[in-house]
Amino acid sequence: MPTGEQPVVHVPGLPMVTEDGITLVADAWHPDANGPWPVLLQRLPYGRAVASTPVLPHPAWFARRGFAVVVQDGRGRGASGGRFTPFVDEGRDGAAAIEWAARLPFADGRVATYGFSYQGLAQVYAAALRPPSLRGIAAMMCCPDPYEGWTYEGGCLRLPFVAFWSAQLAGQEQGRGPVAFDVGALPVAEALGPTPPPWLSEWLQHPDDDEYWSSRRPDLSAIEVPVFTVLGYFDDFSSGTAVLAEALGAEAVCGPWAHMPWGTRHGGTELGEEAGPGPAFPRLVAFFDRVFERQPPIEADRRVSYYCIGAGWRSAPAWPPGNRWQQWCGVSGGNANSRHGDGRLRPGDEPAGPADVVVVEPLVPYPGGAIGFQDESGSEDRRDVLCYTSESLHAPLEVVGRPLVTVEAACDHADHDLVVTLVLVDPDGRARALTGSARRCRSCSAGSPMAHALRLRPIAVQAPAGHRLRLDVSGARFPAFDRNPHSGVLPARARAEDTVVATLTVHGLRLELPVNGHE
Repeated sequence: MPTGEQPVVHVPGLPMVTEDGITLVADAWHPDANGPWPVLLQRLPYGRAVASTPVLPHPAWFARRGFAVVVQDGRGRGASGGRFTPFVDEGRDGAAAIEWAARLPFADGRVATYGFSYQGLAQVYAAALRPPSLRGIAAMMCCPDPYEGWTYEGGCLRLPFVAFWSAQLAGQEQGRGPVAFDVGALPVAEALGPTPPPWLSEWLQHPDDDEYWSSRRPDLSAIEVPVFTVLGYFDDFSSGTAVLAEALGAEAVCGPWAHMPWGTRHGGTELGEEAGPGPAFPRLVAFFDRVFERQPPIEADRRVSYYCIGAGWRSAPAWPPGNRWQQWCGVSGGNANSRHGDGRLRPGDEPAGPADVVVVEPLVPYPGGAIGFQDESGSEDRRDVLCYTSESLHAPLEVVGRPLVTVEAACDHADHDLVVTLVLVDPDGRARALTGSARRCRSCSAGSPMAHALRLRPIAVQAPAGHRLRLDVSGARFPAFDRNPHSGVLPARARAEDTVVATLTVHGLRLELPVNGHE
């Protein structure tokens, strides 16, 4: 019978007892034929019936390709006992589950793990403990750091994601749908109501990367097995996935996809069927076949496949590709405010000229959500953003990787934010957001210029000839990030009366682009 057509056996309700006496429950699928089989294990907090199927094939699909698949409810979730605390028990439970799955009657003793989002982070925790039966992990669209890139970005709370995820988890814990949440709530700590989940309160009480977070951070250097990942440029965890891919030399498929669904329409623009995630699934199965020694190793120059928006699919030995850096600078006559101002983005390096000043009002913050190829031009009409725009490109320019922006700025308040967004402007004036990042500047010397380096999220795009690049600099992007009250009050607890207006002065701006191909 051809691969992909063989019948599948479903085994529900498999119990596993942890070292501390907690019963975790799993379902399994395996081919209806003589085994044993290598195991693909997924552990998740959303109910094992979900099994990452909003973006990944059903476990039966993998089973028809010659694997036993085990999907387990995490501690305190679904039918499993115990209490769920995000980021805390996944390593210990995951490593134990790998060894348990390897000994199941239909298993051949070898295990690989798979899943995206939190399921990806759970794999990283387990792999860092080096369970003997583990052969590889497929941690897709996930951030390997519960602080940077998951809960916070550059010290700014990733408000819509944190509120949505907390509402989803809290609703499931209560046996109903997601609880209502309000990203506009002041204080932010009440976004899920006056009695938020205890773990959410803890995250908000630790806005700095302190011991609380370091004790929850997995040790990437301890991971020795092969790694596969999927990186979406418009995913919430794109920066984290890029860190994972680079730190672990992962095989990767990278494309213009959001967290879910993995689609090709962003900001009202259809990128075309070719830009879809179809190549990710055969690459995932091939990865499993390689770690289980059913296929030879992949060619070194094909370890990474990435879709360059506007140019198609490319191959590379690693992410990011070995590009060179192109220098740009922002200059103006002192009036770069809005897209109608005099801010210019120029290649090379030259004196910045007069400083640009932007006023930041926390109660009327500069608007913007997550980067998703949306048109920013309406927001760029506001004067609380500095816009530095290039001349029309004479030839296509491929930007592949994570651009670096250095802003030399001063503020009249020691606590303030810097937010930068790289934009592609077409001949009709539409300004598509490509990538960006944020930095919460704390305890700076008020009024003294400081240089702040911001590494933007990963992107692969070919800017066509006739288009322009634009770099936006603001003191906020709400609700993508929480409001900074500028007063020194803990942002999570700040009320309207705790906010003060800040004046941000930009003295210099440098952009370093990772470029490939034409200039």
